Amino acid sequence: MLTVSIAVALTVLLHVALVSHFAQQQARKEAQLRLEQLSWQMRDSLNRVTGSAIVTVKLLSQLPQVRSYDKPEETRQVLESLQRAVADYAWIGVADADGKVRAATGRMLEGAMVDARPWFQAGLKGAHATDYHPAKLLNKLLPKSSDPWRFIDMSAPLLGNDSAVRGVVGVHMSWQWVRNRAHQLLTPALRAYGAEVLVVRADGTVLLGPGELLEKKIDTPSLRLALKGGIGSLREEGPDGKVYLTGYSRTGTTGDPTTLQWAVLVRHTEDAALAEAHALERRMIWLSVLMAVVLASGAALLARRLTRPMDALSCAIEQAIDATRAGGRPDDIPVVSGFHEAQVLSHAMRELVRSEEEHRSALETMNQQLENTVAARTADLQALLLHDSLTGLPNRRALMQTLPDAMHRAARAHKPCALLFLDMDGFKCVNDTHGHEEGDELLRQFGVRLANAVRKTDMVARLAGDEFVVVLEGLSDAQDAHEKADNLLALLRDSYALKRTRVTVGASIGVALHLPEDAHDLDAWLARADGAMYAAKRGGKNTVALAA
Repeated sequence: MLTVSIAVALTVLLHVALVSHFAQQQARKEAQLRLEQLSWQMRDSLNRVTGSAIVTVKLLSQLPQVRSYDKPEETRQVLESLQRAVADYAWIGVADADGKVRAATGRMLEGAMVDARPWFQAGLKGAHATDYHPAKLLNKLLPKSSDPWRFIDMSAPLLGNDSAVRGVVGVHMSWQWVRNRAHQLLTPALRAYGAEVLVVRADGTVLLGPGELLEKKIDTPSLRLALKGGIGSLREEGPDGKVYLTGYSRTGTTGDPTTLQWAVLVRHTEDAALAEAHALERRMIWLSVLMAVVLASGAALLARRLTRPMDALSCAIEQAIDATRAGGRPDDIPVVSGFHEAQVLSHAMRELVRSEEEHRSALETMNQQLENTVAARTADLQALLLHDSLTGLPNRRALMQTLPDAMHRAARAHKPCALLFLDMDGFKCVNDTHGHEEGDELLRQFGVRLANAVRKTDMVARLAGDEFVVVLEGLSDAQDAHEKADNLLALLRDSYALKRTRVTVGASIGVALHLPEDAHDLDAWLARADGAMYAAKRGGKNTVALAA
């Protein structure tokens, strides 16, 4: 009987040891998977924000108010409007080609020379993201903060009409947004366990992390793997001698100057990660020894009672891991029955999975809101780029995008289209006699009259000054185009009731026909229409000339 009791006790102890080992392995695997997920979630969040910022800077560089910084007040209004929309943009400024700041938010650094700053030098060459750096020129100008001012910079060149670089627009993003992302990423429970988020530069400098490591260099296996572009998790020894479970990934794209390549490490100590597993192991061993001594005859039943709940819990954990890896929503971990410890563990795992799913859902909602905001801002900026601010008509950029499509439609429909160049006759006299305000009102009414006179399928655009363009599609022949131009001319000769007077002007119209079989040569088409318009001018003005 004693031999049987000893054999049963040893068997039970061995079985408990195996179950404990498996539980620890599962706990370690789950912890590493969670840390890996947190790492790439932080990476994706950083990539989205920096990507959104570089897109904003590129669009900003295309705005007429920014490209032509000769009116600093108008330029500053655009910059400050963007800063109010995105609080993380600590400073936005426009510098000319010599490096002198011409307009900036809050007038900070206006008149200062920034030609030696990395963001300016990089922005002269193209859109660029400049890595983490302390505030220098702005340190004394910005409000005092509990954390020192640190920035990353986004810059892009400002091109003139001749495509020459005439300046740089730059955005200084406060490093506080990275601190906030890290704080949002870690739940209170993870922070209580000592989980930490580290953002490390390519040279090993810690940009975000524990205070004792901040802006100091480290060298760990996870850092080396992340900087090579790897994604995963591992067990490693940290600079402080502690053993950590670490998830790692890298932001940015190799060779892309508009992205920043940082290693993102999310870690906590192995002891904290496996504390519950170790505690469960100790309780299981003592319970098994006691039951083996007192109830040797019931050892087989006890073994079944121990293994079944753990098997069920293990299966549920593996299913949750598989569902998470597949991108789906894991089922709730069931609260297993059998013995108290298994219920405690299953309940803890159930709450952990629920917490992780709620956190992921919150991140997805936040990401969607961010994407919607970026899309709306991009649409607003795109509308500004494609329309004339005075008349509301499409501008030269919109016209140049539309003309190739018109040529393609003419080829498909086997019907010619025509390009009408209109130059207002008598506009300078109105402008000089009655002032620019009345001249602007005349331009608006002239554009409205043109737009109302053509079909919805046709296009009216303002090129510059008193020059307008009409694109007519679905024509029969050159005579059809000439007749429509004559009709427009007759309509435009009617008087215009301005704010303080009534005036009459005419127009010289050059018509260039594009036949379905003609080559798609946009420059030649524009040149023919322009030449015909000047022929109409030379022919006495207020007439229509058809290009050869």
